[in-house]
Amino acid sequence: MNPSTREPLTFSTDDELTLLTELLDAEQARLLVGIRHTFHREYRDELHRRLDLVERLIQRTGKGA
Repeated sequence: MNPSTREPLTFSTDDELTLLTELLDAEQARLLVGIRHTFHREYRDELHRRLDLVERLIQRTGKGA
C-alpha cells in the first residue's frame, strides 16, 4: 500500500471497535502461548515482534488495559 494513500481507520459503530479489540486480544493471547511453547530463538523473536505490534494496536484502540 502506498503510504500517501492511507486513510485513518474509522468505525461506524461501537460494535466494530469492540470486535476489533476482541480479535486483537485473542491474537495477543495466542502469541503469548506460542512464545511460551517455542524452543526456536528466531521464531520466538518473530512472535515477540508480532506481539509488540498487536499490543501497539490495542493501545491505539483506546481499549488497552
